[in-house]
Amino acid sequence: MMQLTHMRPDQIQEAVRNGTPVVMAAGVIEYHGYHLPIGTDILLASHVAEEAARRSGSIVAPPLAYGPTLSWAGGPDEGEIDFDPAAFKGYVKEALRGLLKIGFRRIYILQHHQGAEGLQSLACRMAAAELIRETTAAWGAGWGRKAPDDTPEPNIFGLIKVAGLDDFGDYAAGNPERMPVGHAGKGETQLMMAAAPETVRMEHFHLNGSDLPEWLLDTLEATESEGKRWIELCVEGWTRELLGSH
Repeated sequence: MMQLTHMRPDQIQEAVRNGTPVVMAAGVIEYHGYHLPIGTDILLASHVAEEAARRSGSIVAPPLAYGPTLSWAGGPDEGEIDFDPAAFKGYVKEALRGLLKIGFRRIYILQHHQGAEGLQSLACRMAAAELIRETTAAWGAGWGRKAPDDTPEPNIFGLIKVAGLDDFGDYAAGNPERMPVGHAGKGETQLMMAAAPETVRMEHFHLNGSDLPEWLLDTLEATESEGKRWIELCVEGWTRELLGSH
């Protein structure tokens, strides 16, 4: 694994020549009960991104730690930061533009917050789509009629991919079981037990009080062993994807 911020110009130039993928984690700062940290989403995304990059020899770019939460789970007094989606999209777009200008041609955003149809994921994909449109605007009408190798950028639609923790997971055919996520409940709690156990304080769970929201009702069912199983599925899937993009 290479941290982009630790790389020297000669290392960056070699990585560009080799077609090395870049992965950037995206999450939010959001209330996750009293047993989990407010950075749960970005911590999970970063853990999977870094471990997959380590196994595949890819580059990890600085994470996108702030994003729109809609103040769905809590408020500022509980550590939640609802980031303006327009500002977020603009920031993502400029970060992606910078990576493209450097010369990287396999850029991934590993996004974990509210799923593929959530506001953060949509903003990331919109930022990427706008960059693609700007890139192709100078190619003239009908450029899609040409063979890909005859265009200035043969991989134009594969330059940037936005995907979730388990989107590349190898789920057994015919097996309906899928990784549970559930906000701060069993799913995320056991993932955090595996990815960042030092941040989990189950003894603080009942500081929420007796009137728990529905999404916390299964929290105490979480087990570290199950969390490790799902984290490994995510890391293996992302590792395959990153290795395949070299």
